[in-house]
Amino acid sequence: MNISIIIPVHEFNDNVSHYFSNAVESVMIQEELSELPKILIVHDKKIEKDIIGFVESQKRKYQDKLEIELLSNDGEIDFQSQINLGVEKVETEYFSILELDDEYNRKYFKNVIKYIKYYPDIDIFLPIIIEVDLNGNAQKFTNEFVWAQMVVGENGEMGYFNSDAIKQNSDIKISGSVMKKDSFKSIGGLKKNIKLTFNYEFILRAINNGLSVYTIPKLGYKHLNGRDGSLFNSYLNDMSLPERKFWYDTAIKESNFINERNIDLSKLYISEEK
Repeated sequence: MNISIIIPVHEFNDNVSHYFSNAVESVMIQEELSELPKILIVHDKKIEKDIIGFVESQKRKYQDKLEIELLSNDGEIDFQSQINLGVEKVETEYFSILELDDEYNRKYFKNVIKYIKYYPDIDIFLPIIIEVDLNGNAQKFTNEFVWAQMVVGENGEMGYFNSDAIKQNSDIKISGSVMKKDSFKSIGGLKKNIKLTFNYEFILRAINNGLSVYTIPKLGYKHLNGRDGSLFNSYLNDMSLPERKFWYDTAIKESNFINERNIDLSKLYISEEK
């Protein structure tokens, strides 16, 4: 299969193991695929022993049908750096991002392959994401506004992002996406200096640099909200409204530059109210 999956991991405990197992299962139960995607786990070196044990248990569960490569990161372990490092090791033309507590729809890659066949020039495919709480209750859809608002790209076709639409709809997630490796690298990958809004900045930068971004009009990915220890949960708990606005404004500004630049944090207004 011409797609690899990158899973960034910065933590491990019994609770994480439960969700992580579900994430791996969502890969293993993909329907109508002659070959399953290879999984590349990029992990903090401090939890290497736990990760090795987890992978061994998963291989026993799936009787060695699971193809996993481990990549230890002893440097910066933020989400962006983990993905960037993983992409450097990807050998396939496309890669996808899977968070350890999320899941693919069982028909997702079947649909992705069809869209790659009919739209070979698209650089980034985004899934329609259903976001759920810790009890599995649906909260909202993400990335679906392209279809709900009948957004058209530069070519006049629906389903494509354009810069005007994305500036008005900043709630975008790249988890579950399928991207061309070379296109991702050509625009500099993910920027680690941007906190809350790095998803938004990346997609806006992709469009600014002429990449084609398309949302597949089928539910493809389940994202878990509110888990203690998760990246975005910490952002939502720790950031004030002025801080969040700062990162959205910064994303728009920095999306004009491929290279990561130093961000002037002196302009960040820290509110007393959380």
